[in-house]
Amino acid sequence: MTNAEKKLIEELMSDTITKMEFRNRFPVDIQQNSDYILSNLEKAFNDKNADDIEDILFVGFSFSLFSNKFVNVLCDLIIEEWHYKHEDIAMILQELKDPQSIDNLYKTALSKYEYLDYDDSCALAVKCIWALGDINTDYAREKLKLLATSDNSIIKENAVRQLNRNH
Repeated sequence: MTNAEKKLIEELMSDTITKMEFRNRFPVDIQQNSDYILSNLEKAFNDKNADDIEDILFVGFSFSLFSNKFVNVLCDLIIEEWHYKHEDIAMILQELKDPQSIDNLYKTALSKYEYLDYDDSCALAVKCIWALGDINTDYAREKLKLLATSDNSIIKENAVRQLNRNH
């Protein structure tokens, strides 16, 4: 991403410009070319650039750009420790309901990220569990059954709730 593009995203994030102004000034019509956002997300992943990850995810959310073609990079991203957008990625994967994300959602539900040490509510794990529940394949239910045996009561209760919801 260019510095000018980053500046426009900052302006959008801070509500200095509207979505329409952003679209008019951004050099690419992202509504018609979400591949541009995908390629920038892949580049930010390869560069391990947490700031760009945050910016790109914001644009993707703002303009509803995420589709199943994003699943590979999102699955790779959700298990990485060097950024802070795990919950957002879990929500995107929940919306996409792609069975390809099951293993990484399960792995993430059990992961401990240092920046989330304060979170006694296990929000990331819960989001991953909900995503598994929404995917609702036999394999997703297998992973939920494993999570339902967790020593962590929040993880266990949410996994059981998802299993019960889908029967």
